[in-house]
Amino acid sequence: MSGTTFVISTNLGDIQVRLREDAAPNHAAYMRKLIQGGKYDGAVFYRAEKGFVLQGGLQDASGTKRAAGLPNPPLEFKLPNKRGTVTMARWEDPNSGAGEFFINLGDSPHLDRTSDSGWGLGFTVFGEVISGLEVADKASLLPTVERGGLKMLTQPVVMSKVAMQ
Repeated sequence: MSGTTFVISTNLGDIQVRLREDAAPNHAAYMRKLIQGGKYDGAVFYRAEKGFVLQGGLQDASGTKRAAGLPNPPLEFKLPNKRGTVTMARWEDPNSGAGEFFINLGDSPHLDRTSDSGWGLGFTVFGEVISGLEVADKASLLPTVERGGLKMLTQPVVMSKVAMQ
């Protein structure tokens, strides 16, 4: 079906993602609008933890953040955070996901629903990598520095173009 996949082009290769509109329709629509608006062109993956996540979103290589310009979608936890799924990052507020996302590089059941509040409500899986997962794995092996308990890439991986297919 046209418009259900997007490609993230990086200097390490391309990652193709299928939106899971069946499980997270609000997040799929949100991401489609951001991608069609060019919000991710020139943005970066800035966090990488081997076997866990490659995270990026609405900021450029200098760290300048971009506003999504849309209301945040509500939490839609339906799918488990397994290797190759694409998930909206958020704060403790379950409806705080605003365009930062990560690719799960391993199964992460601790990101699934474990309780009825805060972090325990789980994280919304809105897509799945259908090709190029090896690109994300490769990025997770790049040098990092620890900041605030997170492994941040010393040289972010630039998303030169993100486009719907």
